[in-house]
Amino acid sequence: SLLLLFEPTILAHSRSHKEAARTVVNVNRAAQGDQDTYLLELGKPIKREIVAGGIHFYRLDLSSNQFVRVAVAQHGIDVTVRLFNPDGEHISEANNGNGIQGLKLLAAVSDAAGNYRLEVRSPEKMESTGSYELKIEERRPATPQDRSYIAAQRYFAVGQQLLAEGTVLSKHKALESFARALPLWESLGDRRAQAVTLSNIAKIYDSSGDKQNALGYHNQVLLILRGVGDRRSEAATLNNIGLIYDSIGEKQKALDYYNQALPILRSVGERLMEAYTLSNIGLVYDSMGEKQKALDYYNQALPILQSVGDRQAESVTLNNIGMVYKSLNALQKALDYFGKALPIMRAVNARGLEATTLNNIGYVYDALGERNKALLYYNQALPVLQVVGDRRVEATTLNNIGVVYASLGEKQKALGYFNQALQLRRTIVDRAGEATTLSDLRCVYDSLGEQQKALDYYSQALSLSRAVEDPSVEALTLRRLAQAYGNRGDLVTARKHIEAALAIVESLRTNVFSQELRASYFASAQQYFETYIDLLMRLHQLDPAKGYDATALQAGERARARSLLEMLTESRADVHQGMDSALLGRRRSLQQTLAARAERQTRLMGGEQTEVQIAELKKEIEELLTQHQEVEAQIKARSPRYAALTQPKPLSLKEIQQHVLDSETLLLEYALGDTRSYLWAVTPTSIKSFELPRRAEIEKAARHVYELLTARNRRVKFETVEEKQARVAQADGLYWKEAGVLSEMLLKPVSAELGKKRLLVVSDGALNYVPFSALPKPVDGSEQSNERKRKWSPSAHQWPLMLDHEVVNLPSVSTLAVLRRELIGRKPAAKILAVIADPVFDKTDERVKALKPVRKVDFRNSRSGEASEATGLGYTGGVRSARVQSIADEAGPIQRLPFTRREAEGILSLVPESERMKALDFDANRTTVTGAELGQY
Repeated sequence: SLLLLFEPTILAHSRSHKEAARTVVNVNRAAQGDQDTYLLELGKPIKREIVAGGIHFYRLDLSSNQFVRVAVAQHGIDVTVRLFNPDGEHISEANNGNGIQGLKLLAAVSDAAGNYRLEVRSPEKMESTGSYELKIEERRPATPQDRSYIAAQRYFAVGQQLLAEGTVLSKHKALESFARALPLWESLGDRRAQAVTLSNIAKIYDSSGDKQNALGYHNQVLLILRGVGDRRSEAATLNNIGLIYDSIGEKQKALDYYNQALPILRSVGERLMEAYTLSNIGLVYDSMGEKQKALDYYNQALPILQSVGDRQAESVTLNNIGMVYKSLNALQKALDYFGKALPIMRAVNARGLEATTLNNIGYVYDALGERNKALLYYNQALPVLQVVGDRRVEATTLNNIGVVYASLGEKQKALGYFNQALQLRRTIVDRAGEATTLSDLRCVYDSLGEQQKALDYYSQALSLSRAVEDPSVEALTLRRLAQAYGNRGDLVTARKHIEAALAIVESLRTNVFSQELRASYFASAQQYFETYIDLLMRLHQLDPAKGYDATALQAGERARARSLLEMLTESRADVHQGMDSALLGRRRSLQQTLAARAERQTRLMGGEQTEVQIAELKKEIEELLTQHQEVEAQIKARSPRYAALTQPKPLSLKEIQQHVLDSETLLLEYALGDTRSYLWAVTPTSIKSFELPRRAEIEKAARHVYELLTARNRRVKFETVEEKQARVAQADGLYWKEAGVLSEMLLKPVSAELGKKRLLVVSDGALNYVPFSALPKPVDGSEQSNERKRKWSPSAHQWPLMLDHEVVNLPSVSTLAVLRRELIGRKPAAKILAVIADPVFDKTDERVKALKPVRKVDFRNSRSGEASEATGLGYTGGVRSARVQSIADEAGPIQRLPFTRREAEGILSLVPESERMKALDFDANRTTVTGAELGQY
């Protein structure tokens, strides 16, 4: 996501906002050549509009040795103010870098009497009209103090010029110049000028990485501004402090300062700065993984930016909203927002931002499998990056293009782009990126059969990833090494490398504190376990007596061990129930700080940094990790329940057989793989394993079955009732055949083991969407098949598992063990059964049409159509999570589920009326499921 920065009234904070100011549209270039000269007099302020590139001239009549101070209040445009003596020599300038809002001051002492020329100029690159108010604040005989004032101003101006150069040496010299100005301002009692100078010193320390010194100077600024009552600059400084706390990972402190700034900005009517602060708050929540809150703040900022005409900031916010949806995997929604941002960035000529968004769009299309579209956008980004000189992102884009060509099978093109990326990353000393590209090159050479070359690249990537201390790249390289040795048949060496990779991945699991990185971890960790399981099962085929199949089963359980916690997190379950809130707050703060430090460490290790900087950061991270471990130990000691839920231990084969299964229960656990898949069938006394087709083949069949099952739930645009009936009938006719194909893949190998046992099914991938109970039981040639023909239908293949088996689906067997421990000692509910079913999802539902006209149903509060009625029935409002809302937006209107009412009535009939609760139709709503009554069941 991209950060929006603003500067205080008289405080220079960042060039970013000055760039943003260039986005406002030029409405009148004809006025830029205004050559009229106006007399500027004391006590007579002048307010005028000025366009981009405009120049306004003013005359000041000054006596010799006269002090004059001119103030320019800017409104929506950035101006430079210069003063020339009667000989036309430039003697003073005010250009404080305050962006398009705020006050600029110019001061001078006249050496001779005469007509002095004041020039107000707006930059050519600004694309907007704006206005300013110009007035003489002071004009009087000069004093020695005035000479000090001019000297202080000169030191300050030199400091600003040096600061703008941006080099390490120029920043050091700027500090010296600002330090000379400070005592002069203090002797003059100019508190505002002190604040300006201190703020610039804070900026230098901030940009140099010395955040604590930066905070110290900003806090001095804050005290001064509060003393002089400058509310606008106070808000800007609060925002700047928030930015620093955000950058060092202290997210809650950042929010505290942003939230102090917000009401001040609203009270003084600073709409643009309010929008920037809202956007910065959104960024903090985004980085904390609170996506809905991030969207809320971005969407508050967006209309303000649109109303004030800051188009570049508007495009940044649209991009950031797109990034949130991308992180939620709502890819089409992400594309929509990136698509809105892109033309604005092009219109305001924000080339760097344009390249960023083009890359984002390319990434999304790649994730959607639309490789050619991904290439189209990556190739648009590339020349833009070359023009703006962002070589690091250019290297990333070259690498991304190589990845796409590799996935398309165009290996030589992939090699070409990878080699370009490699050369560029070596040039700019991006060692972490270099390690990634070396690993990608290995993959291509491995696929070309050049195994020795592949291993050479692996060795380079491995040593480099260890040198930069990037464990994620090291783990990736080890996994690919394992695959390379596996392809050569050296399974023992391959196992050694994948186990080393898994050790790193598991350590990352406990030490990754960024929400985004954790999401990335859970997605990528499955690939490591998939490689490990495949190697173990290949070893099992070579030596079945060694127990490799049991080890592979436990590896599968390790891969799934975190799923319970992720499910609880998604459902907002309170795993911290009864915990000390201060302790949890301390842990959260440490995690945020560690996430920021870890990100900084990766940047330092990947570039040209001093050993001292790296060593200091390592020491700080080690101290933070020690503190985090101590807090975790305290939490676990006070809450064993928390430890059980957040760190579920995967069960071994023996533990599964002894504690989960009985003689009438069969465990079926699946693991899908790119090359081949596996099934384990476990009873209390045995384990059998089977090789299944590859993931793509199984998931294709599973998706087909799912589509046939849900055909009646789909809404096809412009489809007639008759056409829908025909489509559903065709799906019903095909179901048993296609379900039989899937059953042959998944259940046929274990048909002799099924009997009539309870089945515990642990699925994988797309199989999680398939109801196993609706699959036909495979024919095993026993007497059962004749019994089926008599009871069910003319076809033995139409005997669903549910007729012979209780089928229980689990995310993992270890999850069941945790759930059983959770239920130990729990007091039984007062009543037996609550059934909530057949809700009204959409305003087109016939139940809405059947309502009497007096009953008004409001569906505006929810896409799922939870109804809020004037009569008091139904939905009372509420906020849906960003993930749920994005899914709803992607899927369109939710259809009524067929037969759920019949099923609900059947279940209810099993329980006495006094022991049950029924909520159907409009009663199946949020109020019901969150109400106190449900706690009785």
